[in-house]
Amino acid sequence: MENSEVLVVTSNRNMKRHITRALGSAGFAVRHCRPGRDAVVRALQSAPKMCIVDVDEQLHDIQWMLDLLYEQHKDVITLLISQDHEMPFVRESLTTKNLNNLIAKHGGVSAASELIDESEVIVTCQKLCRHDIFGLDKYLTTWGIKIHERPITGTESKADIIDELEDFLNRIDCYGAVKNSVLLVADELIMNAIFNAPRDATGESKYASCDRAEELSLAPEEDATFRFACDGRNIALSVTDRFGSLDRDVIIHYLQRCFTGGPAEVEEKEGGAGLGLHMVFNSITQLTFNIDAGRATEVIAAFYVRSGSLAFKASGRSLNIFYVSQD
Repeated sequence: MENSEVLVVTSNRNMKRHITRALGSAGFAVRHCRPGRDAVVRALQSAPKMCIVDVDEQLHDIQWMLDLLYEQHKDVITLLISQDHEMPFVRESLTTKNLNNLIAKHGGVSAASELIDESEVIVTCQKLCRHDIFGLDKYLTTWGIKIHERPITGTESKADIIDELEDFLNRIDCYGAVKNSVLLVADELIMNAIFNAPRDATGESKYASCDRAEELSLAPEEDATFRFACDGRNIALSVTDRFGSLDRDVIIHYLQRCFTGGPAEVEEKEGGAGLGLHMVFNSITQLTFNIDAGRATEVIAAFYVRSGSLAFKASGRSLNIFYVSQD
């Protein structure tokens, strides 16, 4: 892969080896440095394609390093790794530094492990470098998995989709606590695709002010798509609309309370998604937004199920926001 060098900044030897094994297998050239200032200055003398930063150690030096990175190499893609998405530094970085990618430790490995889900690291880095961002299949690790797909044509179709999803979760013997989270997130994402995504010819929202308790049928050109699957490790679902109307500022604004650990603030206007996004993020293992502005938005939610309900609840939360390159 052309210009695919990745700089990994961590003093954790196991984390370094884990990331190197994953990305090296995917064709990336990986080099390392510890977060000390002298090591960082030397490492940044040549610009990598991407910088992966473990922010759970030597936080003062990490903050200094990111400032230096932005000053010297503003085009370098930066990916944070953290056990705690509520850490003030993580919150500040996502809200003020335009960082779009946070991968959680404990995400998809086990609740007792300080490592990360290597498949998530590979997928995230490939999407960032290749700009091939859409597709639920990227988050399924086993060949032969069936992806179920259903059209979202309005509020009436939602009930059938949720019933089919629940039948599927029962069939795969999904843990009760995880099943409740999956159904709750699916319901919210479907409702957002119906009420928040559609735009009129002027780009204004068509249905955001409508009462969500009322039935609404979408025009054929407004239909969205719901997909779901399980690979034995994660249950994954996605909702894809045809508008690409969601932007980063809206996402970060409504997730602010998640980052601070406080209760959600409900948006004043009818149809608001503030409480919904807060609830979604607190119910998942990975939350991914793929955005092609003006054309499509795909929201993917993944739920770690391999090690039981306790591991699911203890697992970290990853947030990734991807855009189709405008180059």
